Amino acid sequence: MDDDIIKNIRLIESLKCEILEWIGKLFYALNKGTDKAILQALSYIIMQCYFLGNKVGITFHRLDEGVRESALTYLKERADGEEELSSDEVLNFLRYHDSRSGQ
Repeated sequence: MDDDIIKNIRLIESLKCEILEWIGKLFYALNKGTDKAILQALSYIIMQCYFLGNKVGITFHRLDEGVRESALTYLKERADGEEELSSDEVLNFLRYHDSRSGQ
C-alpha cells in the first residue's frame, strides 16, 4: 500500500516536471523553432496535463468538461478585451470542442 502511494507521488512529480520541461521547449520553439516544434511542445503539454489530471482523480471526460466551462467563462468575462482573444476565436474553439465531444 505504501509502495503504491510513493509510486503515485513520484509519478505525479515526474508529470509536473515534464510539463515544466515542455513549457520551456515551447518558449524556445516560439522564439526560434518551427511549426513542428511548436506543435510538438503544445501537444506534449496538453497530453501531460491530461495524464496528471487522471493521476489526481480527474477523468479525461471531466477535464474536457472543465476546458469547455473555462472557455465559456472566458467568453462571458474577458473576450474582446484589448489584449484578449476575440470572441470569434473562443467560439471557434467551442464549436470544435463540442463537435469532437458530441455535445
